[in-house]
Amino acid sequence: MKTIFNETDKNEILSRIEKLTPETPRVWGKMNVSQMLAHCALGAQMPTGELIVKNSPLMFIGQFFKKSIIMNDKPLGKNSPTAPELTMVDQKEFEKEKAALIAAVNKLSAGGENGIKAEKHAFFGKMTPKEWGVLNYKHADHHLRQFGV
Repeated sequence: MKTIFNETDKNEILSRIEKLTPETPRVWGKMNVSQMLAHCALGAQMPTGELIVKNSPLMFIGQFFKKSIIMNDKPLGKNSPTAPELTMVDQKEFEKEKAALIAAVNKLSAGGENGIKAEKHAFFGKMTPKEWGVLNYKHADHHLRQFGV
């Protein structure tokens, strides 16, 4: 399984981010490319405790599906629900959000499993540092595929 804590996997994500432009069209979903960059940067701040997200009322269900969704090589499904704190509705500045995502990915990766401060995910519940690393790779991959890179 790929993880954001593996240098090769992290560099793959960063390379794909670099392929995006302000005009990159989405393949599915509602966000534009700048909103997606902002969304992913916030997602990378959850495991470090920089962003605290309220627990979903569906966490009891998410805990049962955690292993089957996270700990495998299968990509995340299209149009998956997200936490309200990560929902993007306002317009974003592409270059600013791109730089913020690159910085967030690098910071998360550099901290490694020891840098994980969050013990719970809002939907999946209790998470190990390894699970956070895999989920963050899969989340970035999911949204980069959303924009064809």
